[in-house]
Amino acid sequence: MKKNLLIHHIYLCLELIRKAPFDIREIQTDNGVEFTNLQRKHQGKTMFETILDNLDIKDTRTRIATPRHNGKVERQHRQDSEIFYKHLKMFDLTEGRKQLTKYQLKSNNYIKTCLGFKSPNQVVEQYLFII
Repeated sequence: MKKNLLIHHIYLCLELIRKAPFDIREIQTDNGVEFTNLQRKHQGKTMFETILDNLDIKDTRTRIATPRHNGKVERQHRQDSEIFYKHLKMFDLTEGRKQLTKYQLKSNNYIKTCLGFKSPNQVVEQYLFII
């Protein structure tokens, strides 16, 4: 199960890099076993860390035992679960992807206080205008 989760995280990361309208130079992760070997006896880099190194992307980790550093992400996960995943009725993967795409289009236009009362799309648009 953990290996499937790792592969899923790597897939999502690569999809984000491919679709982002700008270069990704750094990401922030927590200290989960899918990202780092801190909680294992095995030393060396995880597959995730190796891929980031190969793509020249810096990995910044949140401090251990400080969930407040990851609060915005956790809040978004909770909101996604309450609004989308709990009500998802999927008969096949294609249908699930259609529903997720529709939800993401709406979700990325929601105003968020943590983004200065802008939507994620507005923040990206503003960033792209600056660069």
